[in-house]
Amino acid sequence: MRNLLLAAVAVVTIAAPATAGVVYSNNFDGENGGNTALNYNGFNGLTVTNGTVDLVKSGDFGITCAGGSGACVDLDGSTSDAGLVSSNSYAFNAGDRVALSLLFSGNQRNAPPPDTFSMTFNFGGPISGTYGASSSTLGNFNFGSFTNQSSLTVTISNVAPGFSMTDFTFFFDPTNGGSTSFGLQDAGNDNIGIVIDNLSLAVGAVPEPTTWAMMIAGFGLAGAAMRGRRSTIVYA
Repeated sequence: MRNLLLAAVAVVTIAAPATAGVVYSNNFDGENGGNTALNYNGFNGLTVTNGTVDLVKSGDFGITCAGGSGACVDLDGSTSDAGLVSSNSYAFNAGDRVALSLLFSGNQRNAPPPDTFSMTFNFGGPISGTYGASSSTLGNFNFGSFTNQSSLTVTISNVAPGFSMTDFTFFFDPTNGGSTSFGLQDAGNDNIGIVIDNLSLAVGAVPEPTTWAMMIAGFGLAGAAMRGRRSTIVYA
């Protein structure tokens, strides 16, 4: 499937909410007794391969997790080799919405360069449907369809150092049933990466649409908070 690049699409009105069942949830506070663990790979329901990530207690290394307490994850671990965080596989039916949600911030040491990370659905077989993303802070995006794909990825680029915690949801609405795991990975290898918290996967009915109004509007991913840098969201 060809890449689809968002430069500036803002959704003015969004779909009405629907009930969805959360099949995976982790705020990381219970991992390792809530204590910092560099190069950690003991996550509940997650496996780290091809590199490392760090479990960080809020307040350690100058990192503040969501809500100012608990623990969170630096996706670029302490080996200069950012790891791939992968989940177990979860089933879905045609007509469901499968939504991967998290909070993320830029690296919290205010050290350049900007960071990039990806969120991926890896399907158990060919899947077709539609896909998009939403954020209460950054806006809502509806990008179109995909056909007989084995995976679907969103890449969030140019996240400025010090960019504050914000929510982001990547979702797809399948037209056939199947299963999916998800993966998260930072693109950097400098031991200072994107920080994530409050990770969840929900599977449920597709929301009933209300009126969708879309406009091209010079909409950067994080606006002024990104310190003038242009961010992109790329789907593959």
